[in-house]
Amino acid sequence: MEKFLGYVQDGRFSILMPRPQCCTVKLTRISKPASIAEELTASHEISLAEYEGRAIMVTGVLPEHKGWLYEANVIDQVGPIMSEVVKEIFGPR
Repeated sequence: MEKFLGYVQDGRFSILMPRPQCCTVKLTRISKPASIAEELTASHEISLAEYEGRAIMVTGVLPEHKGWLYEANVIDQVGPIMSEVVKEIFGPR
């Protein structure tokens, strides 16, 4: 299980740290069973509406092929001012 810092935009989580894995993903609480890895739907997705426009920290498992962060759990969030600071410091240049 890893920690990811990022922000929520348009209902998706944009990973800012760790940089080598930077991408935009959807979050799900389920483990990644091989049989349904490609069949995840909106019903499996964690709604990020309450975090829209904010920086959050999430724990989870990011597999090699991108798109979903498995076993995800939002562990912290910051307010609007700190969200802008996080994007400025860690965001793409």
